[in-house]
Amino acid sequence: MKTDPKFIVKQYVKMFCQHVLLPAVYNVYRLKPVKKGYVIMADAHHESLPFSMSALRREFYEHPQFDVREMFHDNNRHGLVSNVLFMLDFMREYAQAQTVILCDDFLPAAACSKRRGTKVIQLWHACGAFKKFGRDSREDIPSFYRGSVTKNWNMVTVSSSVCVRPFAHALGLPTRRIRPIGVSRTDEYFDRDFNDMCRRRFYAGNPGAAGKKVILWAPTFRGNASRADVEGLQVIQQLMKELEDQYYFVIKLHPHSEAHLHASTTTMPTEELLASADLVITDYSSVLFDAMAYDLPVILYAPDLDTYLDGRGFYLNFDSIPAVRAENKEELREAIKSPRTLAMTESRRYRAFYDFYMAGCDGQASARVMHQIIKWSNLPDLGSQPGNEGAAQG
Repeated sequence: MKTDPKFIVKQYVKMFCQHVLLPAVYNVYRLKPVKKGYVIMADAHHESLPFSMSALRREFYEHPQFDVREMFHDNNRHGLVSNVLFMLDFMREYAQAQTVILCDDFLPAAACSKRRGTKVIQLWHACGAFKKFGRDSREDIPSFYRGSVTKNWNMVTVSSSVCVRPFAHALGLPTRRIRPIGVSRTDEYFDRDFNDMCRRRFYAGNPGAAGKKVILWAPTFRGNASRADVEGLQVIQQLMKELEDQYYFVIKLHPHSEAHLHASTTTMPTEELLASADLVITDYSSVLFDAMAYDLPVILYAPDLDTYLDGRGFYLNFDSIPAVRAENKEELREAIKSPRTLAMTESRRYRAFYDFYMAGCDGQASARVMHQIIKWSNLPDLGSQPGNEGAAQG
């Protein structure tokens, strides 16, 4: 695949910041002591609290012994100067923080060797272990890139023990740092108030969905962040018109793809759309596992399966997924209308697959993360205790 020149320039700017500028600032401010109980929640892909952090943020409200600062800045919406200033601000605070919470790649946190008194927790944003990523994909990390964005991560939370080895290899971390205690954001799926709110928002913004089956199409991206694309958009748009009497289609592209194509039909986050969906169509996206948390039937519309396998590949056997396959428009239309598709959630295979990849996602993942933060901080626990702790440790 031809690499975009802008992508190459961006990588070299990253390397300069990571190896020269940011460490210089950090080393000045690390002369001050670590602030006990000081927590930073940081992300460079959102302007406000990411959904992946929302459940854990509420946990902090119940633990007043912590001083939490939110540092969110969407680098894609700002220029180079603004982005660098944000990173410099973060480095000043990072040097004195006891805990740093991330949910995606975040370059500043790996810009230098952090002090031992600081722990970095990576909540990550995807469940299961589906498509290859990180060091396992030549599309994610260019051969010329030098550095590691993961080296300072003390703990990465994943949805099940089966995810430990794939994540460890992809992130270049020892398996002991990959903890199958569940993905924090999935706690929301077990909250009735959250689901009711999502449905109200959806139908308020999509009155045409009333009385119809809601189909969510949420594909992953192809390529990398600078050249992200999707497969099948035209087919989905055609079916939207052809089946509009009975079905209401919602298109929700991956943020990388949406930045280039602007084809999503809603601004609601994917996680908030699931509560209103009757059926999910995806391809190689981890939204598969989120859909199964709602017992939703899944269609894998994958017209470029062979190409994708040769390029990025998977951690799991694609044929093992309890979903209906479709490779063209005719097969997709048939799968949407087939009673077999809607009935798949009742199969033992469906439940066994979910339990295998989502064992730690039981509505208590954030409490278990908080338990670890309290333990590392050596502070008294002034809030509620986590549930199901023993099972999560498995």
